[in-house]
Amino acid sequence: MPIETCIPTMSPENPLDPFMKIALSMAERHYDYYTKTAEEVEHPNIKALLLVLAETEGELVGQIHHMMATGILDEIEEMGRVEPGDDPPDDTPISPERMDRDPRIYVCNRALEQEVKGYTFYLSMAARARSELISRMFEYLAFIKSQQIEKIRNVCESF
Repeated sequence: MPIETCIPTMSPENPLDPFMKIALSMAERHYDYYTKTAEEVEHPNIKALLLVLAETEGELVGQIHHMMATGILDEIEEMGRVEPGDDPPDDTPISPERMDRDPRIYVCNRALEQEVKGYTFYLSMAARARSELISRMFEYLAFIKSQQIEKIRNVCESF
């Protein structure tokens, strides 16, 4: 799924602008990493995982673009509060002793590391937000990241 190249403009006084740009930048970096890595990987399960992760990031980019274009967080307001679980996702590397020998494990751990950083970042932004709407937006993004982490674990722990 290609990322839209047109970034909607927000009014300069919109207090969400810097937060949305941060979220958009992170989602685009993750999308780029997953698509480029998927092109280089030969193992079908890893390629499929990376493409699913890229698709989710692409959808997230689209949602962020929509939020920026509307100037209001319609999706967040409509869905109510999404709270990431009480227990953070497992950030333990998968088979670290095999990372140097098994490229599948290396790719899995790199993706896991990236998603855990995103999850942690979004939760810290949610905690520091000065408005409930901004906090809810970052909680939603953290929830998406926790789902990504679960996908990575489900595929990679079978190797």
